[in-house]
Amino acid sequence: MARLASHDELTRGGPWHLPVLSRWDAGVIRSPGPGLGNLLFPIARALIGQKVHGGVFIHPTLRQLKLGTFLRRERDTRTYGNVIRSRTGAEWRDWAQAQWCPKVDEDAYRGEIGVAVRYSGLKSYFHDLAGHGEIVSAWLKDTVRGVGVMDDAYDIGLHIRLGDFAQSGSDQGGNNVRLPFDWYRAALAEARRLAGTANPRTTLFTDGDVNFVKRELGIPDLTMDPSGNALTAMHNLSRARVVIASRSTFSMWAVYLGGMPAIWDGKFDLQRGFPGRPGLDHRL
Repeated sequence: MARLASHDELTRGGPWHLPVLSRWDAGVIRSPGPGLGNLLFPIARALIGQKVHGGVFIHPTLRQLKLGTFLRRERDTRTYGNVIRSRTGAEWRDWAQAQWCPKVDEDAYRGEIGVAVRYSGLKSYFHDLAGHGEIVSAWLKDTVRGVGVMDDAYDIGLHIRLGDFAQSGSDQGGNNVRLPFDWYRAALAEARRLAGTANPRTTLFTDGDVNFVKRELGIPDLTMDPSGNALTAMHNLSRARVVIASRSTFSMWAVYLGGMPAIWDGKFDLQRGFPGRPGLDHRL
């Protein structure tokens, strides 16, 4: 009977596919970086790189130093220390090897072995990830850690991002803009139509004060997302049959993973980062 190859035999020589999430990374903590939705882009491209070229995917360091969320007293402090499982012993050896071997950026990689391929930044957002959603979903299922996971589908997922988003003001259709509550009320009416029910099961996802959001919407009996961290919340939002999206990559990730109809602000330049889905993307 043929002997199964050991981890060391399978990974000897790399390449090592290394998501770079911030300027410095000590393995257990890293310097402040983007929000979770943006961090998933280099992680996803590294996963795809490992699938295409072979070698080893480096389990990322998500825990980061973050002060602003504490100062603003946000419900989600976004340090991400409790979001994914810890590295195994073998994954720590892989991480250490990737720090010391020669580095090459993903766009310059030509199939060499013995190098760490660095994946960083947003590049072309979801356009780079088309056709590979199952890889990210499988990694999330294996990696996410936390409570409040929703496995059952429900009617409407409502994502309202407030904490670090600017007021709309002079709107050029970009990200990081807070949508008015009038828009969300109109979007809820459209979501009820798409869901085919006047009394849908609706779950609220927000980083703002829940009572304030319910009061502004005029809907006191909304169900709150039960997740214990942002990655679990993203999974929970992906379980909705219809998503009311904010202008954030968090909403885009949930829609990318879930493949459901979504309602987007009509002024939002969605196509820049998200491939069009005729019949599924509704503008309001």
